[in-house]
Amino acid sequence: MNIKGNGRFTALQLGRRNKFSQRHGITFGKNAWQATVFGSYKNIDANFVIDTSQSQDEFVSSLQTSGYHRTNSEFADKGVQRQIAFGGNFSYQINNLHFGINAMQYRYKLPIQKGDEPYNKYALSGKSFGNYSFDYSYTYKNLHFFGEAAFTQKMDKAFVNGVLLSAAANVDVSLLYRNIQKSYQSLYTNAFTESTYPSNEKGLYAGISIKPSIPWRIDAYADFYSFPWLRYRVDAPSAGSDYLVQLTYKPTKLFEIYTRFRSESKSINVNPNELTLAPVIPQPKQNWRTHFVYKINSIITLKSRVELQWFDKKGTEAEKGFLTYFDVAYKPPLKPFSASIRLQYFETDGYNSRLYAYENDVLYSYSIPVFYEKGFRYYLNSSYDISKRLTAWFRIAQTLNPDKTLIGTGLDEIKGNHKTEVKLQVMYQF
Repeated sequence: MNIKGNGRFTALQLGRRNKFSQRHGITFGKNAWQATVFGSYKNIDANFVIDTSQSQDEFVSSLQTSGYHRTNSEFADKGVQRQIAFGGNFSYQINNLHFGINAMQYRYKLPIQKGDEPYNKYALSGKSFGNYSFDYSYTYKNLHFFGEAAFTQKMDKAFVNGVLLSAAANVDVSLLYRNIQKSYQSLYTNAFTESTYPSNEKGLYAGISIKPSIPWRIDAYADFYSFPWLRYRVDAPSAGSDYLVQLTYKPTKLFEIYTRFRSESKSINVNPNELTLAPVIPQPKQNWRTHFVYKINSIITLKSRVELQWFDKKGTEAEKGFLTYFDVAYKPPLKPFSASIRLQYFETDGYNSRLYAYENDVLYSYSIPVFYEKGFRYYLNSSYDISKRLTAWFRIAQTLNPDKTLIGTGLDEIKGNHKTEVKLQVMYQF
């Protein structure tokens, strides 16, 4: 956050403190530049390990971010790792040019030591590490350039560069190239990558959006990527591709429908014959979705979706999946109560043809559960403004699998054919 005065430096300090954590940050700004520094001290969850050899070394095999403390083992991992993080940012903005320099450092009480699997050779390890980068953006007429170059304290590098082009009044084009070394690692970061974390990836993305007339829009993209090093369940360097075409029709503000087709192919270990070396084979997947939204009036909105999935359609282990749902949202303006309900059916041949669906949730939360095999699901969300300062949210969701007698595995196993989730949230504004 930046506050500017009459030609003088002004600053705002933000702090949060409790028994296990302290976080502080401060930002200075003047004219075209801005500087931020911050620091954090906290205990975080991690998988604690004691080496059983004579050294009896203590380390953590991974950091835990689920927040669950349901079992003895999960509770034993609570707050075992101490993390000190600090860094800063310096940015300069003048006319259409932006330039920034960023730095981040981490210090840990216990070293991070991953397993000895080959794909973990370049994984994050040790008690301290840092990330540094500079980013830029520049707009020239109908072109917008942007990018970032980053490196670690071991000089492992990552680059992301792109351009947005308004080719015509009704045509927009985007290009993005990424090149992230297999040894580049970072924490709490997100980037335009196929992988969950920005590491071990090269890729080129191209997208286009065309508006041939007012109610119609055509969107398409192609993404080609490769992984220079091994990955989980991929025992060799691999490559993949992802294509999508979507047609949207929105004649009025009250009605919208889109249909899209997506095709992707990624390689994975496939070894049904239990060979000594698992072959890495591309696994193609196609998906077709049609979704519509209709606002009956200012109070009630209807939504519906139909989705089909084909996994390895011409292969020996081909699967297909189907999902459909219907939503009703009730939100009267200037009224204290609102609610939404969903009814859903899904059926797939197995986990490889699984489908996902975004779900509304309580405030500051969301859910994207996975659906496979055969079942039904419903959920109800509601909120009520009890007073100007007090608001309550309630959510109940249930999945029914009529062909099952057990749901889940291990500690998450439930006897029966249904699983129910209930949430209650209350917020009071001081």
